[in-house]
Amino acid sequence: MAVLDDIKQLSQVGVGLFRSPGALLRELVLLARSNPENYYEFLGDDVLEAQDQGFELAEKPLWLNLGYWEQARTYPEAGAALARKLAQAARLGPGDVVLDAGFGFGEQDLLWVGEFDVAKIIGVNVTSLHVEVAKKRVEARGLADRIDLRLASATEIPLDDASVDKVVALESAFHFDTREDFFDEARRILKPGGRLATADCVPYLGEHPSGLINWLGWRRWGVPQVNIYDRDEYVRRLEQHGFKDVEVESIRHHVFPGMHRYAEQRNAGVAMHDARVEISEADVQSCLGVEVWAKQGGLTDYVIFSAVKA
Repeated sequence: MAVLDDIKQLSQVGVGLFRSPGALLRELVLLARSNPENYYEFLGDDVLEAQDQGFELAEKPLWLNLGYWEQARTYPEAGAALARKLAQAARLGPGDVVLDAGFGFGEQDLLWVGEFDVAKIIGVNVTSLHVEVAKKRVEARGLADRIDLRLASATEIPLDDASVDKVVALESAFHFDTREDFFDEARRILKPGGRLATADCVPYLGEHPSGLINWLGWRRWGVPQVNIYDRDEYVRRLEQHGFKDVEVESIRHHVFPGMHRYAEQRNAGVAMHDARVEISEADVQSCLGVEVWAKQGGLTDYVIFSAVKA
């Protein structure tokens, strides 16, 4: 039965591959190379596929996360709300030296400097496009002395041991090859008592995604299969790699429904700034939209983790 389900879903995917010239080739490249750089270059300046505007609008916020929609009703509000949620979990504050692993276009770094007054952020990212665009945005705001963005890997961080106060990863750690290597690097560069905080996509408790469709999703997005484990296993591995006092908060009910409603509007032709999302209590309770993720990778939990270097 599982094989038949895979074939049915593959046939549906196949229809979409031929809707535009070059779509099939693009998908084959994403699957063959399986790295986040290719996927994010394909996304361009928008979190949603097929909404790339080629950086034509200078005022367009360049968030690349799914957003935290408990109170937010626009995507820029939701993207910022999620960055604040992670900052609070990391206990960001004045004087902190922070390593941001996978900084996207730097939106969160600008927010953390402006709202949390951190002393310095050092960012690492493997996507050349992100580094190039984010550095220009930081320089344009006169913050190059406080935000240092580098083309580098989160599993080989070019910093000295015990050199930062906090390490954060906003919706990026599932890409790291491997996430556990990142844990080791985070522990190495953190000062004694320093804190690691991540906003991460994982399978829901007790779920073990498998099968061809899920594997194709992981390949396409550049997610190593070894990173596919639930929040309980995540905690165990954090502790195994030298962290303690682990805090866990699943926010899936305030992530997936909002992004689902937002994507509906954008895909219907509504511009980012015109899209206002209304989410019913039923949407929240049912975790609307999570079924889409269940069919394409099985990453159906969205969790904020925070832990202290043991």
